[in-house]
Amino acid sequence: MPGEIHIDELHTTYDSVSAEALLTPDVLARIVAAIRECERADHVGREALQADLDTRSVVEQQRAGRR
Repeated sequence: MPGEIHIDELHTTYDSVSAEALLTPDVLARIVAAIRECERADHVGREALQADLDTRSVVEQQRAGRR
């Protein structure tokens, strides 16, 4: 049963799938958790970058509740 898989930049083709190769609910949950953690880390990184680029004084940022 040939097919293709597309995930963003990842593209792969497979010729057949064994029933033993299918993802178990536990493996799928670990994959989803890893993806969510990457998204969270990306979000935190973007917020840190935005804070670094903030040109207001530290006092102004503290009054605004940012730091």
